[in-house]
Amino acid sequence: MNKKINLFIQWFIAILFWVCAGVFASGTGQGDVMSQVATGTLLLRFEDEPSQADHIGSDEIQPDKINNRANFTKSFQWVAPQLESQVDIKVTGPIVRVVLSQIFTNPAQYWAEGIYVFPLPENAAVDHMRMQIGERIIEGQIKERAAAKKVYEQAKQSGRRASLVEQERPNMFTTSVANIPPGESIKVIIEYQHEAERKGDQYSLRFPMTITPRYTPGMRFPDSAQAAELKTDTQRITPPWGLNHENHNPTEINISIQPGFEIADVESRYHQIDKSQIDPRHWQASLPADQHHANADFVLDWSGRELDIPQVQLFAERYKGSEYCLLMISPPIDTEDVQRMPRDITYVIDTSGSMGGESIRQARQALMWAVERLAAQDRFNIIEFNSGAWALFDDVKTADESSKAKALGFIKGLQARGGTEMQRALDLALCESCQSPERLRQVVFLTDGAVGNEEQLFATINDKLGNTRLFTVGIGSAPDSYFMRRAAEIGRGTFTYIGKLEEVNEKMQALFASIEAPVLTNLRLELPDDDHGTSYEVTPSPIPDLYAGSPLVLAIKSKHLPKQITLSGSLNGRIWQTDLDVPDYQFLEKSLVEKSLSGTEIKNGSNTQSGIHVQWARKRIASLLTQRSLSRDMKVKDQLKGDVLKLALQHHLVSPFTSLVAVDTTPVKPQSQKTLSHKLKTNAPKGTTFGLPKTATPWRLYNCLGLLCLILAALTTLFQHRMKLGSASIRI
Repeated sequence: MNKKINLFIQWFIAILFWVCAGVFASGTGQGDVMSQVATGTLLLRFEDEPSQADHIGSDEIQPDKINNRANFTKSFQWVAPQLESQVDIKVTGPIVRVVLSQIFTNPAQYWAEGIYVFPLPENAAVDHMRMQIGERIIEGQIKERAAAKKVYEQAKQSGRRASLVEQERPNMFTTSVANIPPGESIKVIIEYQHEAERKGDQYSLRFPMTITPRYTPGMRFPDSAQAAELKTDTQRITPPWGLNHENHNPTEINISIQPGFEIADVESRYHQIDKSQIDPRHWQASLPADQHHANADFVLDWSGRELDIPQVQLFAERYKGSEYCLLMISPPIDTEDVQRMPRDITYVIDTSGSMGGESIRQARQALMWAVERLAAQDRFNIIEFNSGAWALFDDVKTADESSKAKALGFIKGLQARGGTEMQRALDLALCESCQSPERLRQVVFLTDGAVGNEEQLFATINDKLGNTRLFTVGIGSAPDSYFMRRAAEIGRGTFTYIGKLEEVNEKMQALFASIEAPVLTNLRLELPDDDHGTSYEVTPSPIPDLYAGSPLVLAIKSKHLPKQITLSGSLNGRIWQTDLDVPDYQFLEKSLVEKSLSGTEIKNGSNTQSGIHVQWARKRIASLLTQRSLSRDMKVKDQLKGDVLKLALQHHLVSPFTSLVAVDTTPVKPQSQKTLSHKLKTNAPKGTTFGLPKTATPWRLYNCLGLLCLILAALTTLFQHRMKLGSASIRI
């Protein structure tokens, strides 16, 4: 009888442990909180920080008693400010001007601070910010980053409403809003601009709406200060993420497109839009907030009639005593005469955990398509990387049927798992022994680019590139386009974005059609000296190669632009040159000249272009930051930082060293009240699956322990049953 009781107790304990594991995994003590929260309310959990929270549903605990830790348990959930965004986009010529309104609403009964990390295009020039409180508008001021932060913190402590916009990466920013009153809203209006993308006869713009979680490899530093800096940076680019079905930032988008030529059509690649034609040169489109979950990049394409599109454009502007121009060089769309060279091509594919779901399917299909396209004269290899990096072959292999079949089998078995140790993959792909001066050597890098150690990787590309060209392919609904584009620029290649499985063949076909042979190489810009001793600042420098379907934009600044600019290079082994007249600036503040490569002038006169100086400054800052990241001389780094700071302040731009801050002059929050800070969640990228973060509830451990107890109980029962059988046999 005692044995049966013992056995019953063992089974009872095992089953109880397993059931409790599920309870612990779903969160302990949350029932009261969850029952009082409406659908769509954002909750923030605080661990061991009761001083940061005002307990939901508790009338006994007041904000002035928050600091009494005895009133709280170890873990809490609190209502955070809610966020919604309105986006107004206007396309004029090559410039995309965006007004982003972020409305922070505080539904709680305490004063709150909202902190939101959000993405923007990697080439965005953020130049204005306003804070709107009711009907009052407070204009943001550009300041050195530390000074802007100090002004914001002082305003927060003194009870004044304030907002701060900081740059974490060129495509990642943080908005902080202090002292949002209970039940009220504060609107932060951010303005930025960038150039429209062009591929062949198609133009596009992209508005990113969420962030793919970044992976930062562990790095050892000689002193703790560097380690602390890395930890702080990682925390700033790692906001909390919601679940796949959640929408923490309802976003409404409205677009007006007037590119200066007749538009054939307007199309959104990943969202259903409403669109209308105002006239042949003007279209409008909109995306209502209730028709999507703001979990994928919004991309809008428009195409022009081929005869209306020039192949060389010059956009110019005078600003504060200097003259600025953007020179856009578009290669011929017809590449039939382009000579195809034999290539050594290495494909690098990211199979880290952030590539799970739709991203890895896109990458596999893109890579299979690329391998199948290889010609017999090509040689190739494949490198896979996640927590490590491995090459399929010991060296590049001739693209015969046998090697291609082995590669296709390898690709089909690729699965997403592990970390993103991109450094090891670059070391393999850019090895010095792989360089061959007799052949065109290219590396095609397929990844979501979700890394936090960008500068280290840029330095590797710059040091090891040699005569190789690096082409990046962004995979997934929200890739890190800043890393992808900058890596391609340093690698003297191009960046391609693939957002869904259905466009893999189209995008990869366009990429390989362009990179199989450069259209224009050894490009040079000739700017003659004049009587004023004028100097010119040109970005980028050196000028990269030009590929079919991918235009090149050069930014130029001078006190006095020359009357004529000469561009020369090599076109299919032949000398190529074009001359472009620059209009007289004596009476024109803004002007435009467009010419075809054959030399025919298409338009010459004044127009309403603006923001050319902003585009120049943005490109110049990007170039200086690249130089700074590649330099190992601290004096040079400091000098380049000073150059960036001076440019950003002069042109009113947010940069790594400058921020925009707006402060209300009147204190509104009583000093006795606490302000509770909340990091707002961003939406999980569409089609992506992530593993649990290290801080997640250890439900797997609990379940494993429960299952282990069940197994032990079962084995004990089996053992006792066999002992009984053995005893019975002996008695017989």
